[in-house]
Amino acid sequence: MKAQKFAVIGLGSFGFSMATKLEDLGAEVLAIDKSERLVQEISNSVSAAVAFDCTDENILEAHGLASMDLVIVAIGEDFGSNVLVTKILKDMGLKVHSRATSKREARILQAVGADHIYTPEQTQGVTEARRLTLQGVESYIPLSGGIVFAHVEVKEAMVGRMLRDLDIRRVFGLNIAYIGRMTDDGRKYRIPRPDDVFREDDHIFIMGTQEDIKRYLQS
Repeated sequence: MKAQKFAVIGLGSFGFSMATKLEDLGAEVLAIDKSERLVQEISNSVSAAVAFDCTDENILEAHGLASMDLVIVAIGEDFGSNVLVTKILKDMGLKVHSRATSKREARILQAVGADHIYTPEQTQGVTEARRLTLQGVESYIPLSGGIVFAHVEVKEAMVGRMLRDLDIRRVFGLNIAYIGRMTDDGRKYRIPRPDDVFREDDHIFIMGTQEDIKRYLQS
């Protein structure tokens, strides 16, 4: 598969941790900050790192931002720049996730078109990086021993088939911990049974290694 391309603008604790983790997970990352020191610190951990004034639309375009699958704006020390850069990128037609430190900031970012808003700490940066690189994952919780607990939708090939017939543990090395099914009272979660037949709108919680989950999602 072609590597996903991300740009991370702002290399504070959240941006730095997200950029390095995205790269670790196989993405191509362009890290950007106005600080030469931070750019130098991250330069050996990402595909590319540059220092420039990211509030200049022409410079953003010159550094290839238009080709990114997603841009993460994580400018923590200057919220005005955070908003301006988010708006510039949205006007360029890009998908943009932005960082907010309060509900008020989040509302402003929503108003300028941010596709998703983080209110993060550093550990959340790592978690979000994992979620972004595992397309199709609704939520993602790392457990001990390299095991991951992930919330995903049922794949099209599973619809209409019994759990026992899919043999997911043998094929992918995964366990299905819970199944979520829509009822008149909303979605209800329970431990699945071998004779459960999957429906199109079912959600499942699966457990396994990150590589096993990635293999399942890409199948």
